[in-house]
Amino acid sequence: MKTTAARVTLVFIDALLLIALVGLAPFAWILRDGLGPDAVASDGIKALVRASMAFYTGPAILLLGGLRCLVHHIIRKEGNRVVGWGSPFRTVGVVLLVGALSALFIGLIYG
Repeated sequence: MKTTAARVTLVFIDALLLIALVGLAPFAWILRDGLGPDAVASDGIKALVRASMAFYTGPAILLLGGLRCLVHHIIRKEGNRVVGWGSPFRTVGVVLLVGALSALFIGLIYG
């Protein structure tokens, strides 16, 4: 895998991981507990496991995290450089991609 393609893939994976962690996981927790008068409060490890299986949020986050580690390793192996958040272009790319994907998901839901 070329380094530039791996970096673009890393930006895409980071954006999806951010959406899953910030947008999908709390939403899955709230819907798993229920809304309205039938709502139940939950806590503990069992609640965390049940919430992570709502919308399969947990396996998706684990898969994206594993892919991120794999691509990060490929970049470090090929480039012999440390890859971090030092590049402002990567940060801007992730933010723009998160915004675009969020707009796409909202358009699909309410469209």
